[in-house]
Amino acid sequence: MKQRLIAAMFAAGVASGAAAAEPELGLIVGRATDSQDTDIVRLTYRRPLGADGTRPRWWPQQLQLGASVWRVPDLGGITRRFDLNVTPVWRKESGFGYVEAGIGAYLLSHTINNDDDRLPSSFQFGSHIGAGLRLGESGQTRLGVGFQHLSNAGLKQPNGGINLYLLTLSVSL
Repeated sequence: MKQRLIAAMFAAGVASGAAAAEPELGLIVGRATDSQDTDIVRLTYRRPLGADGTRPRWWPQQLQLGASVWRVPDLGGITRRFDLNVTPVWRKESGFGYVEAGIGAYLLSHTINNDDDRLPSSFQFGSHIGAGLRLGESGQTRLGVGFQHLSNAGLKQPNGGINLYLLTLSVSL
């Protein structure tokens, strides 16, 4: 059931309407706020969700599709985890900077259970906030920072969740 939900969300993103801006490729690196042993590296693709005049004002501006590799402690030592994720993103660009927020779905390859973090189900929700700068004369490169929270919204206990600090780099295509 979880895999079908994620597949449907990815398909909806790929089939989205006309582009308001250019798509972006991104690289995100993150570290857990309460564990120096938990790190992630995420590759992202962001697709615009329609021109400003063709969508409701509250509609997100982008859909982010991502895949991550985690380095996380486990009872047997440091292990690798993987995830696939889809996140609608609301972004406001002004001058040379931007602010953004998003909430999406994450499908982890394995659950996480250690002294610092507990993600007892493979299906998680992720929310993030961030801000950044557009770099260069064209402004097509963006460098930002963010904060992300992942948890399963109480679907399975214990729902400890995990918080991450993020550093992002993206380039318009």
